[in-house]
Amino acid sequence: MSRIDLMRAFATLGEFGNYRTAAEVLGITQPTLSKQIVRLEDILGHQLFHRSRQGTELTEFGQAYLREVSPLIEEAERVWARGLSMASGDTGRLAIGFTFSALEGMTHALLAFRQSHPGVELSFEDISSQAQIPMLREKRLDVAFARWPGPPDLGARLVAGDRLALVYPAELGGVITSADSPALAAQPFIRLKPSIAPGFEGTVQRFLDWKGIRPQTTHRVNESLVQLRMVEAGLGVALMHASAVSHLIDPQRIIVREIESPPSGPVFDWQTGLYWRKDDRNPALRAFLRVARDAIVAPEVPKNRE
Repeated sequence: MSRIDLMRAFATLGEFGNYRTAAEVLGITQPTLSKQIVRLEDILGHQLFHRSRQGTELTEFGQAYLREVSPLIEEAERVWARGLSMASGDTGRLAIGFTFSALEGMTHALLAFRQSHPGVELSFEDISSQAQIPMLREKRLDVAFARWPGPPDLGARLVAGDRLALVYPAELGGVITSADSPALAAQPFIRLKPSIAPGFEGTVQRFLDWKGIRPQTTHRVNESLVQLRMVEAGLGVALMHASAVSHLIDPQRIIVREIESPPSGPVFDWQTGLYWRKDDRNPALRAFLRVARDAIVAPEVPKNRE
Protein backbone atom coordinates (compact mmCIF):
# COMPACT_ATOMS: atom_id res chain seq x y z
CA MET A 1 0.00 0.00 0.00
CA SER A 2 1.57 3.31 -1.07
CA ARG A 3 1.74 6.38 1.12
CA ILE A 4 -0.46 8.36 -1.26
CA ASP A 5 -3.14 5.64 -1.03
CA LEU A 6 -3.09 5.82 2.74
CA MET A 7 -3.35 9.60 2.72
CA ARG A 8 -6.16 9.49 0.12
CA ALA A 9 -8.09 7.03 2.31
CA PHE A 10 -7.62 9.31 5.33
CA ALA A 11 -8.62 12.47 3.45
CA THR A 12 -11.75 10.82 2.03
CA LEU A 13 -12.87 9.53 5.40
CA GLY A 14 -12.06 12.89 6.96
CA GLU A 15 -14.25 14.61 4.37
CA PHE A 16 -17.30 12.34 4.68
CA GLY A 17 -16.95 11.16 8.30
CA ASN A 18 -18.56 7.84 7.40
CA TYR A 19 -16.77 4.57 6.61
CA ARG A 20 -19.43 3.25 4.29
CA THR A 21 -19.63 6.42 2.17
CA ALA A 22 -15.85 6.86 2.07
CA ALA A 23 -15.32 3.23 1.04
CA GLU A 24 -17.83 3.61 -1.80
CA VAL A 25 -16.10 6.79 -3.04
CA LEU A 26 -12.72 5.03 -2.94
CA GLY A 27 -14.06 1.87 -4.56
CA ILE A 28 -12.91 -0.42 -1.75
CA THR A 29 -14.55 -2.38 1.08
CA GLN A 30 -15.12 -0.96 4.57
CA PRO A 31 -12.72 -3.52 6.17
CA THR A 32 -10.00 -2.50 3.68
CA LEU A 33 -10.54 1.19 4.51
CA SER A 34 -10.43 0.44 8.23
CA LYS A 35 -7.10 -1.40 7.81
CA GLN A 36 -5.65 1.54 5.85
CA ILE A 37 -6.61 4.03 8.56
CA VAL A 38 -5.14 1.82 11.28
CA ARG A 39 -1.97 1.41 9.22
CA LEU A 40 -1.60 5.19 8.82
CA GLU A 41 -2.20 5.75 12.54
CA ASP A 42 0.47 3.18 13.35
CA ILE A 43 2.96 4.92 11.07
CA LEU A 44 2.19 8.39 12.48
CA GLY A 45 1.93 7.25 16.06
CA HIS A 46 -1.26 9.27 16.57
CA GLN A 47 -4.96 8.55 16.53
CA LEU A 48 -6.69 10.25 13.62
CA PHE A 49 -10.36 9.58 14.41
CA HIS A 50 -12.64 9.20 17.40
CA ARG A 51 -14.86 6.20 16.72
CA SER A 52 -18.21 5.83 18.44
CA ARG A 53 -21.73 4.66 17.76
CA GLN A 54 -22.58 8.22 16.79
CA GLY A 55 -20.05 8.19 13.94
CA THR A 56 -16.48 9.04 13.12
CA GLU A 57 -14.91 12.37 14.06
CA LEU A 58 -11.42 13.72 13.49
CA THR A 59 -9.18 14.08 16.51
CA GLU A 60 -7.38 17.36 17.03
CA PHE A 61 -4.30 15.82 15.47
CA GLY A 62 -6.46 14.44 12.65
CA GLN A 63 -7.86 17.90 11.89
CA ALA A 64 -4.39 19.42 11.71
CA TYR A 65 -3.08 16.57 9.54
CA LEU A 66 -6.07 16.81 7.19
CA ARG A 67 -5.18 20.45 6.51
CA GLU A 68 -1.74 19.25 5.42
CA VAL A 69 -2.91 16.27 3.40
CA SER A 70 -5.87 17.78 1.48
CA PRO A 71 -3.81 20.07 -0.82
CA LEU A 72 -1.47 17.19 -1.62
CA ILE A 73 -4.33 14.89 -2.58
CA GLU A 74 -5.92 17.63 -4.71
CA GLU A 75 -2.61 18.18 -6.51
CA ALA A 76 -2.16 14.44 -7.02
CA GLU A 77 -5.64 14.23 -8.57
CA ARG A 78 -4.83 17.20 -10.81
CA VAL A 79 -1.56 15.65 -11.97
CA TRP A 80 -3.28 12.32 -12.59
CA ALA A 81 -6.00 13.96 -14.67
CA ARG A 82 -3.36 15.99 -16.51
CA GLY A 83 -1.46 12.82 -17.34
CA LEU A 84 -4.56 11.16 -18.75
CA SER A 85 -5.30 14.29 -20.77
CA MET A 86 -1.76 14.43 -22.15
CA ALA A 87 -1.82 10.74 -23.03
CA SER A 88 -5.03 11.21 -25.01
CA GLY A 89 -3.70 14.28 -26.86
CA ASP A 90 -6.17 16.64 -25.19
CA THR A 91 -3.37 18.80 -23.76
CA GLY A 92 0.21 19.57 -24.72
CA ARG A 93 1.96 21.81 -27.22
CA LEU A 94 2.41 21.89 -30.96
CA ALA A 95 4.72 24.17 -32.97
CA ILE A 96 3.59 24.47 -36.57
CA GLY A 97 5.38 25.95 -39.56
CA PHE A 98 3.59 26.82 -42.80
CA THR A 99 3.97 28.46 -46.20
CA PHE A 100 1.51 30.75 -47.94
CA SER A 101 0.24 28.00 -50.25
CA ALA A 102 -0.83 25.84 -47.29
CA LEU A 103 -2.62 28.64 -45.46
CA GLU A 104 -6.19 27.68 -46.38
CA GLY A 105 -5.82 23.96 -45.64
CA MET A 106 -3.87 24.62 -42.46
CA THR A 107 -6.53 27.05 -41.26
CA HIS A 108 -9.27 24.42 -41.73
CA ALA A 109 -7.21 21.89 -39.76
CA LEU A 110 -6.37 24.32 -36.95
CA LEU A 111 -9.98 25.43 -36.50
CA ALA A 112 -11.18 21.83 -36.33
CA PHE A 113 -8.37 20.87 -33.96
CA ARG A 114 -9.02 23.85 -31.69
CA GLN A 115 -12.65 22.80 -31.35
CA SER A 116 -11.85 19.17 -30.57
CA HIS A 117 -8.69 19.74 -28.48
CA PRO A 118 -8.95 23.20 -26.86
CA GLY A 119 -6.39 22.31 -24.20
CA VAL A 120 -3.48 21.98 -26.66
CA GLU A 121 -1.29 25.08 -26.89
CA LEU A 122 -0.61 25.96 -30.55
CA SER A 123 2.07 28.18 -32.03
CA PHE A 124 2.50 28.72 -35.76
CA GLU A 125 4.86 30.70 -37.93
CA ASP A 126 5.13 31.59 -41.62
CA ILE A 127 8.48 30.04 -42.63
CA SER A 128 9.96 29.06 -45.99
CA SER A 129 9.82 25.38 -46.93
CA GLN A 130 13.60 25.16 -47.03
CA ALA A 131 13.83 26.35 -43.41
CA GLN A 132 10.97 24.21 -42.09
CA ILE A 133 12.42 20.78 -42.82
CA PRO A 134 15.64 21.27 -40.79
CA MET A 135 13.58 22.81 -37.97
CA LEU A 136 11.31 19.75 -38.00
CA ARG A 137 14.26 17.38 -37.77
CA GLU A 138 15.78 19.48 -34.96
CA LYS A 139 12.45 19.29 -33.06
CA ARG A 140 11.95 23.05 -33.20
CA LEU A 141 8.75 22.29 -35.14
CA ASP A 142 6.29 19.46 -34.59
CA VAL A 143 4.44 19.94 -37.88
CA ALA A 144 5.55 21.49 -41.18
CA PHE A 145 3.42 22.60 -44.12
CA ALA A 146 6.07 22.78 -46.85
CA ARG A 147 6.68 22.16 -50.56
CA TRP A 148 5.91 18.71 -51.95
CA PRO A 149 7.60 16.28 -52.31
CA GLY A 150 9.66 16.19 -49.16
CA PRO A 151 12.43 13.93 -47.83
CA PRO A 152 11.57 10.23 -47.36
CA ASP A 153 12.62 10.12 -43.70
CA LEU A 154 9.59 12.22 -42.69
CA GLY A 155 5.93 11.27 -42.49
CA ALA A 156 4.04 13.15 -45.20
CA ARG A 157 0.62 13.81 -46.68
CA LEU A 158 -0.29 15.94 -49.70
CA VAL A 159 -2.57 18.79 -48.59
CA ALA A 160 -2.65 21.62 -51.14
CA GLY A 161 -1.91 22.74 -54.68
CA ASP A 162 -1.04 26.21 -55.96
CA ARG A 163 0.30 28.08 -58.97
CA LEU A 164 1.69 31.41 -60.05
CA ALA A 165 -0.68 34.28 -60.75
CA LEU A 166 0.08 37.54 -62.55
CA VAL A 167 -1.34 40.45 -60.58
CA TYR A 168 -1.58 43.99 -61.98
CA PRO A 169 -3.61 47.20 -61.57
CA ALA A 170 -6.99 47.30 -63.29
CA GLU A 171 -6.02 50.47 -65.18
CA LEU A 172 -3.49 48.37 -67.13
CA GLY A 173 -6.19 45.98 -68.28
CA GLY A 174 -6.25 47.56 -71.72
CA VAL A 175 -2.54 47.03 -72.40
CA ILE A 176 -1.82 43.84 -70.43
CA THR A 177 -4.12 41.01 -71.47
CA SER A 178 -1.87 38.06 -70.70
CA ALA A 179 1.60 37.11 -69.51
CA ASP A 180 2.78 37.51 -73.11
CA SER A 181 1.75 41.17 -73.45
CA PRO A 182 4.78 43.29 -74.48
CA ALA A 183 3.73 46.03 -72.05
CA LEU A 184 4.41 43.69 -69.12
CA ALA A 185 8.18 43.89 -69.44
CA ALA A 186 8.10 47.69 -69.10
CA GLN A 187 6.38 47.57 -65.70
CA PRO A 188 8.16 47.65 -62.31
CA PHE A 189 8.00 44.23 -60.67
CA ILE A 190 7.24 43.94 -56.95
CA ARG A 191 8.88 40.80 -55.60
CA LEU A 192 9.54 39.14 -52.28
CA LYS A 193 13.08 39.12 -50.94
CA PRO A 194 14.72 35.79 -51.85
CA SER A 195 15.49 35.08 -48.18
CA ILE A 196 11.77 35.27 -47.35
CA ALA A 197 10.58 32.64 -49.85
CA PRO A 198 13.51 31.14 -51.78
CA GLY A 199 11.49 28.33 -53.36
CA PHE A 200 8.69 30.59 -54.54
CA GLU A 201 11.09 33.25 -55.81
CA GLY A 202 12.90 30.55 -57.76
CA THR A 203 9.63 29.75 -59.52
CA VAL A 204 9.07 33.45 -60.26
CA GLN A 205 12.55 33.75 -61.76
CA ARG A 206 11.99 30.65 -63.94
CA PHE A 207 8.86 32.26 -65.32
CA LEU A 208 10.62 35.54 -66.11
CA ASP A 209 13.51 33.72 -67.75
CA TRP A 210 11.11 31.57 -69.79
CA LYS A 211 9.26 34.64 -71.04
CA GLY A 212 12.47 36.59 -71.58
CA ILE A 213 11.31 39.37 -69.26
CA ARG A 214 14.07 41.57 -67.80
CA PRO A 215 12.34 44.16 -65.61
CA GLN A 216 14.00 47.57 -65.61
CA THR A 217 12.87 48.13 -62.01
CA THR A 218 12.37 45.59 -59.22
CA HIS A 219 11.09 46.44 -55.74
CA ARG A 220 11.83 43.87 -53.01
CA VAL A 221 9.46 43.54 -50.03
CA ASN A 222 9.06 41.28 -46.98
CA GLU A 223 5.39 40.27 -47.22
CA SER A 224 2.88 39.20 -49.85
CA LEU A 225 0.32 41.62 -48.46
CA VAL A 226 2.74 44.49 -49.12
CA GLN A 227 3.08 43.26 -52.71
CA LEU A 228 -0.66 43.31 -53.12
CA ARG A 229 -1.09 46.78 -51.67
CA MET A 230 1.68 48.21 -53.88
CA VAL A 231 0.04 46.70 -56.96
CA GLU A 232 -3.31 48.13 -55.86
CA ALA A 233 -1.64 51.55 -55.55
CA GLY A 234 -0.44 51.31 -59.14
CA LEU A 235 3.26 50.99 -58.26
CA GLY A 236 3.90 47.91 -60.36
CA VAL A 237 2.94 44.31 -61.12
CA ALA A 238 3.64 41.10 -59.22
CA LEU A 239 3.75 37.33 -59.54
CA MET A 240 2.06 35.84 -56.49
CA HIS A 241 0.40 32.72 -55.05
CA ALA A 242 -2.90 32.24 -56.84
CA SER A 243 -4.43 30.66 -53.73
CA ALA A 244 -3.74 33.80 -51.71
CA VAL A 245 -4.73 36.65 -54.00
CA SER A 246 -8.00 35.10 -55.15
CA HIS A 247 -9.51 35.82 -51.70
CA LEU A 248 -7.94 39.24 -51.12
CA ILE A 249 -8.37 41.29 -54.25
CA ASP A 250 -10.86 43.94 -55.24
CA PRO A 251 -11.62 43.03 -58.90
CA GLN A 252 -12.40 46.69 -59.60
CA ARG A 253 -8.82 47.61 -58.71
CA ILE A 254 -6.71 44.53 -59.41
CA ILE A 255 -6.64 41.92 -62.17
CA VAL A 256 -5.42 38.37 -61.48
CA ARG A 257 -4.48 35.94 -64.23
CA GLU A 258 -3.43 32.47 -63.17
CA ILE A 259 -0.48 31.01 -65.08
CA GLU A 260 -0.74 27.44 -66.26
CA SER A 261 2.32 25.28 -66.75
CA PRO A 262 2.95 24.47 -70.43
CA PRO A 263 2.70 20.82 -71.60
CA SER A 264 6.47 20.83 -71.94
CA GLY A 265 8.75 23.32 -70.31
CA PRO A 266 9.03 25.02 -66.92
CA VAL A 267 6.55 24.17 -64.17
CA PHE A 268 4.69 27.05 -62.54
CA ASP A 269 2.42 25.12 -60.23
CA TRP A 270 3.32 23.11 -57.15
CA GLN A 271 1.98 21.10 -54.25
CA THR A 272 2.30 21.47 -50.50
CA GLY A 273 2.57 18.64 -48.00
CA LEU A 274 2.02 18.15 -44.28
CA TYR A 275 5.17 16.70 -42.66
CA TRP A 276 6.02 15.25 -39.27
CA ARG A 277 8.69 13.05 -37.68
CA LYS A 278 7.79 9.39 -38.12
CA ASP A 279 9.12 8.43 -34.69
CA ASP A 280 7.34 11.24 -32.84
CA ARG A 281 4.93 9.72 -30.30
CA ASN A 282 3.58 13.02 -29.01
CA PRO A 283 -0.16 12.27 -28.41
CA ALA A 284 -1.09 15.85 -29.35
CA LEU A 285 0.64 15.41 -32.71
CA ARG A 286 -1.15 12.14 -33.36
CA ALA A 287 -4.45 13.79 -32.52
CA PHE A 288 -3.68 16.70 -34.87
CA LEU A 289 -2.83 14.33 -37.73
CA ARG A 290 -6.17 12.56 -37.28
CA VAL A 291 -8.06 15.85 -37.35
CA ALA A 292 -6.06 17.17 -40.33
CA ARG A 293 -6.78 14.00 -42.29
CA ASP A 294 -10.51 14.70 -42.10
CA ALA A 295 -10.35 18.51 -42.33
CA ILE A 296 -8.09 18.87 -45.38
CA VAL A 297 -9.15 17.63 -48.80
CA ALA A 298 -5.95 16.66 -50.60
CA PRO A 299 -5.62 17.85 -54.22
CA GLU A 300 -5.00 15.51 -57.11
CA VAL A 301 -1.42 15.24 -58.28
CA PRO A 302 -1.09 16.10 -61.99
CA LYS A 303 -0.38 12.97 -64.04
CA ASN A 304 2.94 14.33 -65.27
CA ARG A 305 4.09 14.61 -61.62
CA GLU A 306 3.20 11.09 -60.55
